[in-house]
Amino acid sequence: MLALAGISLLLVSPLWWRDGHWGSAWMVPEVGLLLPLALWPFAPRSALVQWVLAGVLTFLAAALLGDALVRAVYGRPLDLLLDPLLLRAGFHLISGSLGLWAALLASLLAAIGTLIVLAAMRALLRRVLVPVRPVAAWVVGVVALAAVLVTLREPTVGWVRPALAELVSIQSVEVRATLAEREALFERARSPDMRARPIPALAGRDVVLVFIESYGVSALDQARYADTLVPVLERAEAKLAAAGLESRSMRMSSPIRGGQSWLAHASALSGQRIDNNYWYSLLLESGQDFLTDDLRATGHTPLVVAPAIVRTWPEASQLGFDAVYPARSMDYRGPSSGWVGIPDPFTLHRYSRHIRPGHEGPVFAMILLISSHAPWSPNPPLPDDPAMLDQPDPWSDWDAPEHDPLVYWRDTDRLRERYPHSLAYSLQAVFDWAARDLPKDALLIVAGDHQPATLITGFEAGPDVPVHFISGDADLLAEMEMQVGVPGLVSESGDEPLGLETFRFLLRGP
Repeated sequence: MLALAGISLLLVSPLWWRDGHWGSAWMVPEVGLLLPLALWPFAPRSALVQWVLAGVLTFLAAALLGDALVRAVYGRPLDLLLDPLLLRAGFHLISGSLGLWAALLASLLAAIGTLIVLAAMRALLRRVLVPVRPVAAWVVGVVALAAVLVTLREPTVGWVRPALAELVSIQSVEVRATLAEREALFERARSPDMRARPIPALAGRDVVLVFIESYGVSALDQARYADTLVPVLERAEAKLAAAGLESRSMRMSSPIRGGQSWLAHASALSGQRIDNNYWYSLLLESGQDFLTDDLRATGHTPLVVAPAIVRTWPEASQLGFDAVYPARSMDYRGPSSGWVGIPDPFTLHRYSRHIRPGHEGPVFAMILLISSHAPWSPNPPLPDDPAMLDQPDPWSDWDAPEHDPLVYWRDTDRLRERYPHSLAYSLQAVFDWAARDLPKDALLIVAGDHQPATLITGFEAGPDVPVHFISGDADLLAEMEMQVGVPGLVSESGDEPLGLETFRFLLRGP
């Protein structure tokens, strides 16, 4: 019985993280079903049975831990069919934030931890799979089964949690939905609505789509962040107006939260809701047209500026971009700050002074800013004189403050404290740039890609992001039916927002 309790404890501990408080549950009743196995003649004597069961239980413990992690970061349950693909993205996140050796060390520690749990499960099973009285075994098994059925139907006993049954139930739903959605995605890709068509209202003018990392509506709705960020937007609104630019804002529902920004970008460009890497790969294979193709048909050159891209990126051409400007094209030699290291003011200045002049005619430029990426480490000061950004090392006299690289990962209060200031930096950078360099006839869209992780927003926060439309042509904003938004840069919650996947059709108009 003590061995069963030990197995239960190993399985229940991930729930404490998921629920947000220690000791939220103490018993997984399903482990009681192991005891009747001791009645099988071969079970107590078979090392193979013990290792197989230990492997299954270790996998279930890892799945429960993964479920807690996915809920903490992305605010949704684990999907065993799709989420293993996130392991590579997680490795790159740690590598970009803390260094390659830290990522390798984390991978090694994860492997060692798995082996320790496996050995512990096997040792405990050796104490469970011993000859016992049949009556005792069947009593424990029947009580365990009854506890599972009762708590699934009426989960009123908080310390008893049928975590394994819940995991299996949720995963069966997730997997069925994933497989069913596959054909629906291809069917939508073949739809006439997805074929490229010109957008006359945007002909002859630049269209610039700027995504701001981790810019979610919690920045405006939660007082702990709004006190810093709303004044930034109000000052920016006045500055844009003084430069002859009008602004309208709305909210849209992002398909993801906490990370995987490329899925939000793909949703906006494609007109399909893409909320996992499997859909992303299928989308790229589908052969459908994108917003890039709509604007190419309108006469634009589609290009993407992505200072966070440090590896080959074949997906850019599959998304319809004719030109790609990754980190190496920025010619930045200044101090590293943030996740990848190229500050947003430099990226924007580089675009308007060096990249944009290299293309004749109107362009559609998607600019993916990165300074507000977790772990929200300090950025260099915003320049008083934009001319300093012409230099490869604009901040030669600035050094990033020394700090423990792990502090923002283990100290959530520091994370929450840094988040609004980092986001304010990106917002001020883009609106200052717009007031200074945006052509008056151009259309600028500034959008959040997703909410930050739930440890910043809380589990109750929704998936919405602010979207701002800015232009010196007031008639354009009306013609594009931007009246669904509100004047200015500060939007408030209202009706159910449109999904980010409708962005393409919003620009195309009726």
